Amino acid sequence: MRQFLFLLPVLVTAMFVSCGTKPRTRIVVPEDEAFRNGDLVLRCGWGAESRAVTYGGRSTYSHIGILVHDDSLNTWMVVHAVPGEAAENEPEYIKYETLEAFYSPDRACKGAWMRLQCPDSSAARAAAYCVGKYRDSVLFDNSYLLGDTSELYCCELVWQAFLREGMDITSGNRHDIPTLFCSEGEGIFPSDIEKSDKTAFVKPFNSTQL
Repeated sequence: MRQFLFLLPVLVTAMFVSCGTKPRTRIVVPEDEAFRNGDLVLRCGWGAESRAVTYGGRSTYSHIGILVHDDSLNTWMVVHAVPGEAAENEPEYIKYETLEAFYSPDRACKGAWMRLQCPDSSAARAAAYCVGKYRDSVLFDNSYLLGDTSELYCCELVWQAFLREGMDITSGNRHDIPTLFCSEGEGIFPSDIEKSDKTAFVKPFNSTQL
């Protein structure tokens, strides 16, 4: 089923909000930002589904990924789980891509950098866990099941990564999901992490008109 159909009522509302000509913007990520492995990046997309998630989650952002520095490429990469971006008829595996691709204008209208309150070593191990899931070709979790790690959605991926370090980055925050779409009846939204007491800061990125 399509992602976030459990938000159908707000999805309909969001469609009216997001329809029409979109302003085209590019997220500006300063080259001198002092990122560390395991920092998180957030974005909000242009589509109605992104609007539904931000509306339903009362958040500015609808998607989340984790940063890791690729020494061979000498650049920061994002590991994230997202549906709808695979090539036609290709499986929706966890992605490993540049910040530029993560914040491409057709995918993002807003963006931010988040740091969690934990040692650098714990954050680095969390990032390495996510890279391992990418290398294992783990699929996107269309069932949104937190109790099953064989497939993962965006918030579930980073939550599991830090949970292995003994840290619940949601502080127990959850959103109700109708059991028609998730048998567990609850899931994690980006706002559940953003509003956690484990969050050190959230720094929005600026954007420019194209």
